[in-house]
Amino acid sequence: MKIDVNNVFTLVSLIFLLIGGIYRLAQIEASINARITNVQTNLLLAVDSLKDNLVEKLHVNEKRLDIHLTEYQGRNEHYNYLFNDLNNKLGHQGNRIKDWIDQIAAHLHEKGGFIIRDRRL
Repeated sequence: MKIDVNNVFTLVSLIFLLIGGIYRLAQIEASINARITNVQTNLLLAVDSLKDNLVEKLHVNEKRLDIHLTEYQGRNEHYNYLFNDLNNKLGHQGNRIKDWIDQIAAHLHEKGGFIIRDRRL
């Protein structure tokens, strides 16, 4: 069997080309995987940063809301106190006026027979 140099050279070059191609594909795949990992890392860092900022803003807003709710409750209690005080004063004055009217009506009835009538229809 005769070995042809041209065939041997073709086979050896084909083997080297296949090995070189496989090596180059492995390099390209490694480069792509490295870029994907880099993008994943950057994306996760950005998401963590945004999450931290959002959590901080929510915490600040929750504190503000608690402060405003506390102020509202204090003002509401103060206004209820003032309203009840005013209501008591008006009730007291109304009772005094009613008593005066009853006394005046009794006096007028005794002296002249005057009777106060309700004008409701």
